[in-house]
Amino acid sequence: MGNILMTGSGGGGAGSDDCTGTAAELLKGYTGILKGSDDEPIQGALELTGNAQAGHVLNGETFYNNDAKSKQTGTLIVNSLLSFNVAAYSGRRIIANWTNPNQAAGRPYSGVIIRYDTGGYPGTTGGVQIYKGAGNNHSAGAVSQAFLDLPNLNARYFLSCTPYVTTSFGELLGNPINAEVTTGGGISRTFTYTQNFTIPDGYTRADIFCVGGGGNGGNVKRDASSTNPYEGGSGGGGGYTTTVINVSVTPGSTHLVTIGGPSGASSFGALCSAAGGQTPVAQGTTGFGTGGNGGSGGGAMSTWSHSGSHSDGGNGGSDGGNGGNSRLNTGGTGQGRTTRAFGNSGGTLYSGGGGCGSGGGSYTNDGSREWYFYNGTSGGPGGGGSYTSLNGGANTGGGGNGQNRPPERVYRPDCGSPGIGGSGIVIANFY
Repeated sequence: MGNILMTGSGGGGAGSDDCTGTAAELLKGYTGILKGSDDEPIQGALELTGNAQAGHVLNGETFYNNDAKSKQTGTLIVNSLLSFNVAAYSGRRIIANWTNPNQAAGRPYSGVIIRYDTGGYPGTTGGVQIYKGAGNNHSAGAVSQAFLDLPNLNARYFLSCTPYVTTSFGELLGNPINAEVTTGGGISRTFTYTQNFTIPDGYTRADIFCVGGGGNGGNVKRDASSTNPYEGGSGGGGGYTTTVINVSVTPGSTHLVTIGGPSGASSFGALCSAAGGQTPVAQGTTGFGTGGNGGSGGGAMSTWSHSGSHSDGGNGGSDGGNGGNSRLNTGGTGQGRTTRAFGNSGGTLYSGGGGCGSGGGSYTNDGSREWYFYNGTSGGPGGGGSYTSLNGGANTGGGGNGQNRPPERVYRPDCGSPGIGGSGIVIANFY
Protein backbone atom coordinates (compact mmCIF):
# COMPACT_ATOMS: atom_id res chain seq x y z
CA MET A 1 0.00 0.00 0.00
CA GLY A 2 1.26 3.47 -0.85
CA ASN A 3 2.21 6.15 1.61
CA ILE A 4 -0.26 8.89 2.53
CA LEU A 5 1.36 12.28 3.05
CA MET A 6 0.11 14.40 5.93
CA THR A 7 1.12 18.11 5.78
CA GLY A 8 1.24 20.54 8.69
CA SER A 9 2.30 24.09 9.48
CA GLY A 10 5.89 25.03 9.48
CA GLY A 11 8.66 24.59 7.06
CA GLY A 12 8.56 22.66 3.83
CA GLY A 13 7.35 19.06 4.01
CA ALA A 14 7.47 16.10 1.73
CA GLY A 15 5.30 16.04 -1.40
CA SER A 16 3.81 13.50 -3.76
CA ASP A 17 7.15 13.09 -5.47
CA ASP A 18 8.48 11.60 -2.26
CA CYS A 19 5.77 8.91 -2.20
CA THR A 20 6.13 5.43 -3.64
CA GLY A 21 2.50 4.34 -3.55
CA THR A 22 0.28 4.82 -6.56
CA ALA A 23 -3.47 4.95 -7.11
CA ALA A 24 -3.35 1.31 -8.24
CA GLU A 25 -2.06 0.31 -4.83
CA LEU A 26 -4.60 2.21 -2.73
CA LEU A 27 -7.94 0.53 -2.08
CA LYS A 28 -10.81 1.88 -4.07
CA GLY A 29 -12.90 4.27 -1.98
CA TYR A 30 -9.93 5.80 -0.22
CA THR A 31 -8.01 9.03 -1.11
CA GLY A 32 -4.45 10.06 -0.56
CA ILE A 33 -1.54 12.05 -1.84
CA LEU A 34 0.29 9.49 -3.90
CA LYS A 35 3.10 9.33 -6.33
CA GLY A 36 2.24 11.42 -9.38
CA SER A 37 -0.74 13.16 -7.75
CA ASP A 38 0.84 16.69 -7.85
CA ASP A 39 0.52 16.99 -4.11
CA GLU A 40 -3.25 16.68 -4.49
CA PRO A 41 -5.37 13.89 -2.95
CA ILE A 42 -6.57 11.31 -5.50
CA GLN A 43 -8.86 8.25 -5.39
CA GLY A 44 -7.39 4.74 -4.93
CA ALA A 45 -8.01 2.24 -7.73
CA LEU A 46 -7.11 -1.09 -6.07
CA GLU A 47 -10.08 -3.45 -6.07
CA LEU A 48 -10.29 -7.14 -4.96
CA THR A 49 -12.25 -9.14 -7.54
CA GLY A 50 -11.84 -12.71 -6.32
CA ASN A 51 -14.80 -15.05 -6.63
CA ALA A 52 -13.59 -18.03 -4.63
CA GLN A 53 -15.88 -19.59 -2.10
CA ALA A 54 -14.95 -21.36 1.08
CA GLY A 55 -15.80 -24.68 -0.58
CA HIS A 56 -13.24 -23.97 -3.30
CA VAL A 57 -10.31 -23.63 -0.91
CA LEU A 58 -8.69 -26.45 1.04
CA ASN A 59 -10.06 -26.98 4.47
CA GLY A 60 -8.13 -24.84 6.97
CA GLU A 61 -6.44 -22.63 4.35
CA THR A 62 -7.20 -18.85 4.43
CA PHE A 63 -7.97 -16.41 1.61
CA TYR A 64 -9.50 -12.98 0.76
CA ASN A 65 -12.33 -12.68 -1.69
CA ASN A 66 -13.51 -9.11 -2.51
CA ASP A 67 -13.20 -7.65 0.92
CA ALA A 68 -9.66 -6.84 2.02
CA LYS A 69 -10.82 -6.63 5.62
CA SER A 70 -12.47 -10.06 5.68
CA LYS A 71 -10.15 -13.09 5.81
CA GLN A 72 -11.95 -16.35 5.08
CA THR A 73 -11.13 -20.01 5.73
CA GLY A 74 -11.54 -22.80 3.17
CA THR A 75 -13.77 -25.80 3.81
CA LEU A 76 -12.97 -28.07 0.78
CA ILE A 77 -12.52 -31.77 1.71
CA VAL A 78 -12.69 -35.04 -0.22
CA ASN A 79 -16.20 -36.44 -0.26
CA SER A 80 -16.82 -39.40 2.02
CA LEU A 81 -17.79 -42.90 0.93
CA LEU A 82 -21.20 -44.09 2.04
CA SER A 83 -20.11 -47.71 2.65
CA PHE A 84 -17.33 -50.26 2.09
CA ASN A 85 -17.35 -54.05 2.41
CA VAL A 86 -15.38 -57.04 1.13
CA ALA A 87 -16.18 -60.72 0.70
CA ALA A 88 -14.32 -63.86 -0.33
CA TYR A 89 -14.99 -64.68 -3.98
CA SER A 90 -12.81 -67.56 -5.15
CA GLY A 91 -9.54 -68.75 -3.70
CA ARG A 92 -7.29 -65.74 -3.15
CA ARG A 93 -9.74 -63.47 -5.01
CA ILE A 94 -12.08 -61.17 -3.09
CA ILE A 95 -14.74 -58.74 -4.22
CA ALA A 96 -14.69 -55.20 -2.83
CA ASN A 97 -17.85 -53.07 -2.89
CA TRP A 98 -18.21 -49.42 -1.94
CA THR A 99 -20.97 -46.84 -2.32
CA ASN A 100 -19.88 -43.69 -4.14
CA PRO A 101 -20.52 -40.34 -2.40
CA ASN A 102 -23.50 -38.22 -3.30
CA GLN A 103 -22.67 -34.99 -5.15
CA ALA A 104 -22.07 -32.02 -2.87
CA ALA A 105 -20.47 -28.60 -3.32
CA GLY A 106 -16.99 -28.44 -1.88
CA ARG A 107 -16.81 -32.25 -1.73
CA PRO A 108 -14.90 -33.47 -4.82
CA TYR A 109 -14.26 -37.17 -5.47
CA SER A 110 -12.16 -39.08 -8.02
CA GLY A 111 -12.02 -42.68 -6.77
CA VAL A 112 -10.70 -44.92 -4.00
CA ILE A 113 -7.38 -46.30 -2.84
CA ILE A 114 -7.54 -49.72 -1.14
CA ARG A 115 -4.71 -50.97 1.05
CA TYR A 116 -4.36 -54.25 2.96
CA ASP A 117 -2.41 -55.59 5.93
CA THR A 118 -2.46 -58.75 8.02
CA GLY A 119 -1.77 -57.13 11.40
CA GLY A 120 -4.44 -54.44 11.47
CA TYR A 121 -6.13 -51.79 9.39
CA PRO A 122 -3.54 -49.96 7.25
CA GLY A 123 -5.34 -46.61 7.04
CA THR A 124 -4.17 -44.16 4.38
CA THR A 125 -0.46 -44.96 4.36
CA GLY A 126 0.20 -48.37 5.93
CA GLY A 127 0.23 -51.87 4.53
CA VAL A 128 0.24 -52.54 0.80
CA GLN A 129 -1.76 -50.70 -1.84
CA ILE A 130 -3.72 -53.20 -3.92
CA TYR A 131 -6.14 -50.96 -5.83
CA LYS A 132 -6.63 -47.41 -7.08
CA GLY A 133 -9.52 -46.35 -9.27
CA ALA A 134 -13.24 -45.73 -9.51
CA GLY A 135 -14.45 -49.32 -9.89
CA ASN A 136 -17.10 -50.36 -12.40
CA ASN A 137 -19.68 -47.62 -11.64
CA HIS A 138 -18.85 -43.91 -11.56
CA SER A 139 -22.35 -42.62 -10.79
CA ALA A 140 -22.90 -40.61 -7.61
CA GLY A 141 -24.47 -42.65 -4.83
CA ALA A 142 -24.11 -45.90 -6.79
CA VAL A 143 -22.44 -49.11 -5.65
CA SER A 144 -19.12 -49.76 -7.39
CA GLN A 145 -16.93 -52.84 -7.15
CA ALA A 146 -13.58 -54.35 -8.05
CA PHE A 147 -12.07 -57.85 -7.87
CA LEU A 148 -8.81 -58.05 -5.92
CA ASP A 149 -6.30 -60.89 -5.62
CA LEU A 150 -4.65 -61.22 -2.22
CA PRO A 151 -1.43 -63.18 -1.67
CA ASN A 152 -2.58 -66.23 0.32
CA LEU A 153 -5.40 -68.73 0.78
CA ASN A 154 -7.12 -69.18 4.13
CA ALA A 155 -5.68 -65.90 5.41
CA ARG A 156 -7.30 -63.02 7.29
CA TYR A 157 -6.77 -59.56 5.80
CA PHE A 158 -7.59 -56.06 7.06
CA LEU A 159 -8.43 -53.50 4.38
CA SER A 160 -8.84 -49.71 4.36
CA CYS A 161 -10.67 -47.95 1.53
CA THR A 162 -9.81 -44.24 1.21
CA PRO A 163 -11.53 -41.78 -1.15
CA TYR A 164 -9.23 -39.45 -3.06
CA VAL A 165 -9.35 -36.53 -5.48
CA THR A 166 -6.71 -35.60 -8.02
CA THR A 167 -5.61 -31.93 -8.12
CA SER A 168 -2.99 -29.94 -9.99
CA PHE A 169 -0.72 -30.04 -6.94
CA GLY A 170 -1.25 -33.68 -5.92
CA GLU A 171 -3.81 -36.04 -4.47
CA LEU A 172 -6.03 -35.23 -1.56
CA LEU A 173 -7.17 -38.07 0.68
CA GLY A 174 -10.42 -38.41 2.57
CA ASN A 175 -11.33 -40.52 5.53
CA PRO A 176 -10.87 -44.31 5.17
CA ILE A 177 -13.49 -46.98 5.85
CA ASN A 178 -12.28 -50.34 7.12
CA ALA A 179 -13.35 -53.93 6.49
CA GLU A 180 -11.82 -57.39 6.86
CA VAL A 181 -12.04 -60.68 4.98
CA THR A 182 -10.70 -64.24 5.09
CA THR A 183 -9.72 -65.64 1.71
CA GLY A 184 -11.03 -68.97 0.52
CA GLY A 185 -9.24 -72.30 0.63
CA GLY A 186 -8.05 -74.53 -2.16
CA ILE A 187 -10.56 -76.43 -4.30
CA SER A 188 -10.40 -79.94 -5.68
CA ARG A 189 -11.89 -81.19 -8.94
CA THR A 190 -12.25 -84.84 -9.96
CA PHE A 191 -12.66 -85.58 -13.68
CA THR A 192 -14.24 -88.87 -14.72
CA TYR A 193 -14.98 -88.07 -18.38
CA THR A 194 -13.33 -86.02 -21.10
CA GLN A 195 -14.24 -82.32 -20.94
CA ASN A 196 -12.94 -78.77 -21.17
CA PHE A 197 -12.15 -77.08 -17.87
CA THR A 198 -11.57 -73.40 -17.17
CA ILE A 199 -9.27 -72.41 -14.29
CA PRO A 200 -11.37 -70.52 -11.71
CA ASP A 201 -10.62 -66.91 -10.82
CA GLY A 202 -8.25 -66.48 -7.93
CA TYR A 203 -6.27 -69.70 -8.49
CA THR A 204 -2.76 -69.62 -9.90
CA ARG A 205 -1.18 -72.95 -8.80
CA ALA A 206 -2.27 -76.57 -9.03
CA ASP A 207 -1.36 -80.14 -8.04
CA ILE A 208 -2.56 -82.64 -10.66
CA PHE A 209 -2.81 -86.44 -10.54
CA CYS A 210 -3.47 -88.45 -13.71
CA VAL A 211 -4.27 -92.17 -14.10
CA GLY A 212 -4.32 -93.77 -17.55
CA GLY A 213 -6.88 -96.40 -18.56
CA GLY A 214 -6.14 -100.01 -17.60
CA GLY A 215 -5.18 -102.61 -20.22
CA ASN A 216 -7.65 -105.30 -21.26
CA GLY A 217 -7.11 -108.88 -20.09
CA GLY A 218 -5.47 -111.46 -22.35
CA ASN A 219 -7.10 -114.39 -24.12
CA VAL A 220 -6.96 -118.01 -22.96
CA LYS A 221 -4.30 -120.29 -24.40
CA ARG A 222 -5.63 -122.95 -26.71
CA ASP A 223 -4.20 -126.33 -27.49
CA ALA A 224 -2.24 -125.92 -30.67
CA SER A 225 -3.65 -129.15 -32.05
CA SER A 226 -7.34 -128.69 -31.27
CA THR A 227 -8.22 -125.10 -30.32
CA ASN A 228 -9.37 -126.48 -26.98
CA PRO A 229 -8.75 -123.78 -24.33
CA TYR A 230 -7.07 -124.92 -21.19
CA GLU A 231 -5.04 -122.08 -19.66
CA GLY A 232 -6.68 -118.87 -18.38
CA GLY A 233 -5.63 -115.57 -19.90
CA SER A 234 -3.15 -113.25 -18.18
CA GLY A 235 -4.25 -109.93 -16.65
CA GLY A 236 -3.99 -106.45 -18.16
CA GLY A 237 -1.67 -103.88 -16.65
CA GLY A 238 -3.13 -101.04 -14.60
CA GLY A 239 -2.90 -97.56 -16.05
CA TYR A 240 0.27 -95.59 -15.36
CA THR A 241 0.06 -92.69 -12.93
CA THR A 242 1.65 -89.22 -13.02
CA THR A 243 1.70 -86.48 -10.39
CA VAL A 244 2.72 -82.84 -10.92
CA ILE A 245 3.05 -80.53 -7.92
CA ASN A 246 2.78 -76.74 -7.69
CA VAL A 247 2.43 -76.14 -11.41
CA SER A 248 1.52 -72.63 -12.58
CA VAL A 249 -1.98 -72.11 -14.02
CA THR A 250 -3.65 -69.01 -15.42
CA PRO A 251 -7.12 -68.03 -14.16
CA GLY A 252 -9.59 -68.05 -17.04
CA SER A 253 -7.51 -70.37 -19.23
CA THR A 254 -9.24 -73.48 -20.60
CA HIS A 255 -7.66 -76.95 -20.69
CA LEU A 256 -8.86 -80.16 -22.33
CA VAL A 257 -9.06 -82.89 -19.68
CA THR A 258 -8.88 -86.31 -21.33
CA ILE A 259 -9.92 -89.50 -19.54
CA GLY A 260 -8.41 -92.60 -21.11
CA GLY A 261 -10.44 -95.69 -21.91
CA PRO A 262 -8.81 -99.16 -21.99
CA SER A 263 -5.05 -98.63 -22.54
CA GLY A 264 -5.74 -94.95 -23.28
CA ALA A 265 -3.82 -91.99 -21.86
CA SER A 266 -5.36 -89.49 -19.44
CA SER A 267 -4.22 -85.87 -19.36
CA PHE A 268 -4.89 -82.36 -18.07
CA GLY A 269 -4.01 -80.24 -21.10
CA ALA A 270 -0.24 -80.11 -21.50
CA LEU A 271 0.36 -79.98 -17.74
CA CYS A 272 -0.01 -83.66 -16.83
CA SER A 273 -0.32 -86.94 -18.75
CA ALA A 274 -0.34 -90.65 -17.85
CA ALA A 275 -0.20 -93.53 -20.36
CA GLY A 276 -2.61 -96.43 -20.35
CA GLY A 277 -1.76 -99.92 -19.10
CA GLN A 278 -0.76 -102.67 -21.53
CA THR A 279 -3.00 -105.45 -22.81
CA PRO A 280 -1.04 -108.74 -22.74
CA VAL A 281 0.75 -109.32 -26.01
CA ALA A 282 0.31 -112.62 -27.87
CA GLN A 283 3.47 -114.73 -27.81
CA GLY A 284 3.36 -116.77 -31.00
CA THR A 285 1.43 -120.02 -30.59
CA THR A 286 1.96 -120.06 -26.84
CA GLY A 287 -0.84 -117.68 -26.00
CA PHE A 288 -0.76 -114.56 -23.84
CA GLY A 289 1.43 -115.80 -21.03
CA THR A 290 3.01 -112.63 -19.61
CA GLY A 291 0.81 -110.17 -17.75
CA GLY A 292 0.46 -106.66 -19.16
CA ASN A 293 2.85 -103.91 -18.02
CA GLY A 294 1.48 -100.77 -16.44
CA GLY A 295 1.18 -98.75 -13.29
CA SER A 296 0.80 -102.15 -11.59
CA GLY A 297 1.53 -105.32 -13.56
CA GLY A 298 -1.10 -107.84 -14.63
CA GLY A 299 -1.03 -111.41 -13.29
CA ALA A 300 0.70 -114.13 -15.35
CA MET A 301 -1.20 -116.85 -17.23
CA SER A 302 -1.76 -120.15 -15.43
CA THR A 303 0.01 -123.27 -16.72
CA TRP A 304 -1.20 -126.79 -17.37
CA SER A 305 0.16 -129.76 -19.21
CA HIS A 306 -0.98 -133.23 -20.24
CA SER A 307 1.54 -134.63 -17.84
CA GLY A 308 -0.39 -133.17 -14.97
CA SER A 309 2.08 -130.41 -14.26
CA HIS A 310 0.09 -127.27 -13.60
CA SER A 311 0.09 -124.09 -11.55
CA ASP A 312 -2.28 -121.31 -10.78
CA GLY A 313 -1.80 -117.98 -12.48
CA GLY A 314 -0.50 -114.85 -10.78
CA ASN A 315 -2.51 -112.21 -8.95
CA GLY A 316 -2.62 -108.70 -10.30
CA GLY A 317 0.00 -106.32 -8.94
CA SER A 318 -0.83 -103.34 -6.74
CA ASP A 319 0.59 -99.94 -5.76
CA GLY A 320 3.13 -99.90 -8.56
CA GLY A 321 4.29 -103.51 -8.06
CA ASN A 322 4.70 -106.31 -10.58
CA GLY A 323 2.01 -108.85 -11.30
CA GLY A 324 2.30 -112.33 -9.81
CA ASN A 325 4.11 -115.14 -11.67
CA SER A 326 3.00 -118.65 -12.54
CA ARG A 327 5.20 -121.72 -13.05
CA LEU A 328 6.14 -120.82 -16.62
CA ASN A 329 5.01 -117.23 -17.04
CA THR A 330 5.84 -113.91 -15.46
CA GLY A 331 3.62 -111.12 -14.29
CA GLY A 332 3.62 -107.73 -15.95
CA THR A 333 6.03 -105.04 -14.79
CA GLY A 334 4.69 -102.24 -12.60
CA GLN A 335 5.96 -98.66 -12.62
CA GLY A 336 7.94 -99.23 -9.41
CA ARG A 337 6.45 -96.36 -7.41
CA THR A 338 3.19 -95.85 -5.61
CA THR A 339 -0.03 -95.47 -7.56
CA ARG A 340 -1.78 -93.70 -4.70
CA ALA A 341 -3.26 -90.29 -5.41
CA PHE A 342 -0.55 -87.60 -5.55
CA GLY A 343 1.99 -90.13 -4.32
CA ASN A 344 0.75 -89.74 -0.74
CA SER A 345 0.91 -92.76 1.52
CA GLY A 346 -2.64 -92.12 2.70
CA GLY A 347 -4.04 -91.38 -0.75
CA THR A 348 -6.61 -93.48 -2.58
CA LEU A 349 -5.11 -96.49 -4.34
CA TYR A 350 -5.48 -96.69 -8.12
CA SER A 351 -4.20 -98.79 -11.03
CA GLY A 352 -4.47 -102.37 -9.77
CA GLY A 353 -3.28 -105.00 -12.25
CA GLY A 354 -5.78 -107.51 -13.63
CA GLY A 355 -5.77 -111.11 -12.37
CA CYS A 356 -5.41 -114.33 -14.35
CA GLY A 357 -8.46 -116.06 -15.80
CA SER A 358 -9.64 -119.51 -14.71
CA GLY A 359 -8.45 -122.55 -16.64
CA GLY A 360 -8.25 -126.31 -16.76
CA GLY A 361 -8.02 -129.35 -18.92
CA SER A 362 -7.55 -133.10 -18.94
CA TYR A 363 -4.52 -135.35 -18.76
CA THR A 364 -3.77 -139.07 -18.69
CA ASN A 365 -2.58 -140.65 -15.46
CA ASP A 366 -1.88 -144.39 -15.37
CA GLY A 367 -3.91 -144.90 -18.50
CA SER A 368 -6.99 -143.06 -17.31
CA ARG A 369 -8.16 -139.63 -18.38
CA GLU A 370 -8.64 -137.10 -15.60
CA TRP A 371 -9.87 -133.54 -15.54
CA TYR A 372 -8.32 -130.63 -13.75
CA PHE A 373 -9.90 -127.23 -13.20
CA TYR A 374 -8.74 -124.24 -11.16
CA ASN A 375 -10.07 -120.82 -10.40
CA GLY A 376 -8.60 -117.63 -11.69
CA THR A 377 -6.79 -115.14 -9.46
CA SER A 378 -7.55 -111.84 -7.84
CA GLY A 379 -6.97 -108.45 -9.37
CA GLY A 380 -4.62 -106.08 -7.60
CA PRO A 381 -6.18 -103.66 -5.07
CA GLY A 382 -6.84 -100.39 -6.80
CA GLY A 383 -9.44 -101.53 -9.31
CA GLY A 384 -7.83 -104.58 -10.94
CA GLY A 385 -10.35 -107.04 -12.43
CA SER A 386 -10.66 -110.56 -10.97
CA TYR A 387 -11.88 -113.83 -12.49
CA THR A 388 -15.29 -113.22 -10.89
CA SER A 389 -15.75 -109.58 -11.85
CA LEU A 390 -13.52 -109.50 -14.97
CA ASN A 391 -13.48 -105.74 -15.75
CA GLY A 392 -11.21 -103.19 -14.16
CA GLY A 393 -13.04 -100.67 -11.98
CA ALA A 394 -14.40 -97.60 -13.71
CA ASN A 395 -12.21 -94.50 -13.16
CA THR A 396 -9.58 -96.53 -11.31
CA GLY A 397 -7.27 -97.39 -14.19
CA GLY A 398 -7.51 -101.07 -13.09
CA GLY A 399 -6.41 -103.74 -15.56
CA GLY A 400 -8.92 -106.23 -16.95
CA ASN A 401 -8.90 -109.87 -15.84
CA GLY A 402 -7.67 -112.52 -18.22
CA GLN A 403 -10.20 -114.56 -20.20
CA ASN A 404 -11.75 -117.47 -18.27
CA ARG A 405 -11.87 -121.09 -19.50
CA PRO A 406 -15.33 -122.55 -18.84
CA PRO A 407 -15.49 -125.30 -16.19
CA GLU A 408 -17.34 -127.81 -18.34
CA ARG A 409 -15.45 -130.97 -19.22
CA VAL A 410 -16.32 -130.57 -22.87
CA TYR A 411 -14.87 -128.53 -25.64
CA ARG A 412 -16.37 -125.07 -25.70
CA PRO A 413 -14.79 -122.51 -28.02
CA ASP A 414 -16.71 -119.61 -26.53
CA CYS A 415 -15.05 -118.78 -23.25
CA GLY A 416 -16.50 -115.30 -22.93
CA SER A 417 -14.45 -112.17 -23.42
CA PRO A 418 -11.44 -111.03 -21.45
CA GLY A 419 -12.04 -108.32 -18.88
CA ILE A 420 -12.02 -104.72 -20.07
CA GLY A 421 -9.56 -102.28 -18.58
CA GLY A 422 -11.04 -99.65 -16.26
CA SER A 423 -11.18 -96.04 -17.40
CA GLY A 424 -8.70 -93.54 -16.02
CA ILE A 425 -9.20 -90.48 -13.86
CA VAL A 426 -7.74 -87.00 -13.30
CA ILE A 427 -7.77 -85.17 -9.96
CA ALA A 428 -6.64 -81.55 -9.65
CA ASN A 429 -6.23 -79.39 -6.55
CA PHE A 430 -6.15 -75.63 -7.16
CA TYR A 431 -4.81 -72.98 -4.84
